[in-house]
Amino acid sequence: MLSLAAVGLTVVGSATAVQAAPFSPQRSTTRSPRLADLPQRFFIAHRNAGAFLAPENTEQALKAGVADPDADLLEFDVQVLKDGVGGVMHDPTVDRVTTGTGNVADYDSVAFQKLVIDAPSWFGGKATTTHPLLFTQVLNEFAGKKRLLAHPKTTEAMRLVIDELTRRNLTGTVMVQTFSRSDAVLAEQAGITAQVIVGGAQQATIDTPEAIKADGLKRVSVWSALPDSLIASYVKAGLTVACYDVNRQYRRDELYRLGVQGIDTNDPPYVRGDVARYRRTRDPFTTQNWWYGQISQSQYPEALGPRQRGRFIAPGWWHVNLGDYPLLALQGWAVLPKSYTLRLKMRWDSLGTDKSRWGGVYFSAVRDSAFTSADSPLNGGYLAVLRRDGTLILYRKDAGHTTRLKSVKTPVLKKGTTATLRISVTKSSVTVVRYDGPDKSITAKDSRYRGRYLYLGRYASTGHQGPGLSFGGVSIG
Repeated sequence: MLSLAAVGLTVVGSATAVQAAPFSPQRSTTRSPRLADLPQRFFIAHRNAGAFLAPENTEQALKAGVADPDADLLEFDVQVLKDGVGGVMHDPTVDRVTTGTGNVADYDSVAFQKLVIDAPSWFGGKATTTHPLLFTQVLNEFAGKKRLLAHPKTTEAMRLVIDELTRRNLTGTVMVQTFSRSDAVLAEQAGITAQVIVGGAQQATIDTPEAIKADGLKRVSVWSALPDSLIASYVKAGLTVACYDVNRQYRRDELYRLGVQGIDTNDPPYVRGDVARYRRTRDPFTTQNWWYGQISQSQYPEALGPRQRGRFIAPGWWHVNLGDYPLLALQGWAVLPKSYTLRLKMRWDSLGTDKSRWGGVYFSAVRDSAFTSADSPLNGGYLAVLRRDGTLILYRKDAGHTTRLKSVKTPVLKKGTTATLRISVTKSSVTVVRYDGPDKSITAKDSRYRGRYLYLGRYASTGHQGPGLSFGGVSIG
């Protein structure tokens, strides 16, 4: 992701509670971004900047979202606090993202603002501690700088949001979304653009395209994991359709083919595909910030952490914990050309109990669908595996099976060993070299896959503990 310093972000310190500024109409010489001017294909930054890029629902995330040209709408959650004030938080409890415990609704606005959001523990990188925001603070600071998308969690919260947006004359710049069709109708009757969230197959039997249109609603946000035929039914009904939880480019393209216009994502620059902004030839690990497209196969906003995407342990090193689960994380910032040389270091920080487990590089993958060890018809590419006994193996992953192309014996891996690898891909061949000792190489004449995607990580499975690895020194030339 962008260095926070690079975009001039500041974060409220953890020692002082955030105070709500009184509302006063703001005057500006520039026109506020309007909902009416949304592009035909638009991107919603989930939980402010995209929950994979900055700690959700924080000042830091909102500032990052404002600075991001790939984010058209900044989404945030609103709940009603004990004293009737709107608080910005996703979960019904404060347990996951703060050092406190209990229901959000049991905190008044003063106590809510004193909670400490311990982002370093669950988000990682260089995230800092901060405090929750009030709904009025979000509007005071960010309304008029970017189009906003409020998600009231209850009918009471929806009424609060409607009252505040109407009072501030923000109905043209702030949209709302809700799982409740009746709440969406309340917003539309107040002149506020609303979209209904369809979060599952059962809800889709109730909030059908026909029912939504009958209530005078025009927008819907559908969970991207629902069947394509169901998503397409909302498009065919003439509704403006967005889909949420879209974090990979291949799924974006599938949805566009269905006629979906809006993409709700945790990583707007990567999923939008602005290569000029997110491509790098060297790894971004020195910044210790999460970069665009750096996501694993099981990552989701509620469970960010080492198990989902590894962690930074020092400048220049990204670490995958020892464990009995697979973790090969997509490095979306590394856009691979047809021919290239990839260099990297793989340090074995802990060995694990199973000598057959491995560290690996999955490269020239044709899709950014989640990597699994099982054969998948959805992807194709090459996998360079370094086993604990030093065996270096090159595989080709095809639809339905994996082909072992070549292998060579290299020095045994010990705790603390740093293996240095060079992978060269030409039009007709793939070569993998380990050169931290005597050069050991394998070359396969193969031209089947020349995709753009790169993954780093290791494999393990239940009862078969894999190594703890650190990666660094990644360069592409």
